[in-house]
Amino acid sequence: MKTLQKEKRNEQLLRFATHMNKMVVGQPQAIDKLSDSFSRLIAGVHDPERPLLTMMFMGPTGVGKTETVRALSETVFGNKRAFTRVNCQEYSAHYNISKLLGSPPGYVGGEIRPLLSQENIDRHHRKALDNQSGMISETDSKLARLYPPDSEKYLSIILFDEIEKAHPKLWNLLLGILEDGTVVLGNNEEVDFRQSIIVLTTNVGSQAMGAHLAQSGIGFSTGVSEGKMDKDIEEAAMREAKKVFPFEFLNRFDDIITYHTLKEQHLYSILDILIAQVHHRSLLCSEPFLLEITQEAKKRLVDQGTDVQYGARPLKRVVEREIVTPISQYICSEQIRKGDLITVDVDEDDLEGGLIFRKETGVTSWEELESLGPFPESQWAKEDLGVKDDGGEKKQIVEEITQVVANAGAMTGAED
Repeated sequence: MKTLQKEKRNEQLLRFATHMNKMVVGQPQAIDKLSDSFSRLIAGVHDPERPLLTMMFMGPTGVGKTETVRALSETVFGNKRAFTRVNCQEYSAHYNISKLLGSPPGYVGGEIRPLLSQENIDRHHRKALDNQSGMISETDSKLARLYPPDSEKYLSIILFDEIEKAHPKLWNLLLGILEDGTVVLGNNEEVDFRQSIIVLTTNVGSQAMGAHLAQSGIGFSTGVSEGKMDKDIEEAAMREAKKVFPFEFLNRFDDIITYHTLKEQHLYSILDILIAQVHHRSLLCSEPFLLEITQEAKKRLVDQGTDVQYGARPLKRVVEREIVTPISQYICSEQIRKGDLITVDVDEDDLEGGLIFRKETGVTSWEELESLGPFPESQWAKEDLGVKDDGGEKKQIVEEITQVVANAGAMTGAED
């Protein structure tokens, strides 16, 4: 009898986990649980009478809960927006539930298709097949064999964002969907959620977790271990969830995943992604340029953008304020032009440790390049930006930034 190997993994599952970990920084435990759930999906051993996966993401604000759903959508469908999002703040009143299910025939709004109609939740899968994007379109993969192009089954991802802000009537609606996988619309049409991945996010417990973090003085230099901090966060989140949600509601999920606070090394990784996004935005403007941040400047940005209670959002605001705003002013004053290499460093003459922007002028045409005199051909590289490249340093910057953008899926930010 042959012993099965636990460490052996499906190639598509390995790529799924790798891609998710690159896009969602600092939450390996959440990605591991999501990968385990995804393995049940592509193996086809899930309960056929319930949705494919049902998960609740809990944890502090700004640690990547909603970003995980975006990463999942990009991995599966090739588009980070390829999911149906229900913003639960819009459903704090019971009468707004009709926007999800539709009004009965003859009532006002009965002709409007509801958000949870079958064609609406299936459209992202259809579009991925048309564009041949994402893992769902890979030929000869287990996922593609589960959903062949000629099948009438369509995979869907549905996010109920900040579920605690919704009216309890929506919670009752979800009880049926999470258990039976179907719901009847106002026009008596039945919607099938048995091919759906359903994710709920919640900030329940954020106040208690924030108070716990503040009381513990948790930071990057304290003696509190990361493992102890993360365990305390999980316990605080679950205690608060049990106070807010009915037990039968929490008992409907395949997995309840608690997100941990971001550590210093995670913020540096997120900063690299944010800087790559700024560079990507610069390539779309009329004066594209290269952007390089020194390690000293990165340290200052991370120090300013560190707030354990608010996750990565303060860091994003710091990048906008300290990098994007000054660069915008330099572009408007025509100090930055096409092809320039902009280096951001700490200003040693500034007592407050402000940032200083330096540039190396770019060359915008071959004629201008030739006017500078003869140079060894091996030391010059033609780029779309038209930059002078003495020794390949600038070309390397372009390649590194392009790789970061590709790895991060050109994310819009590290958000919930």
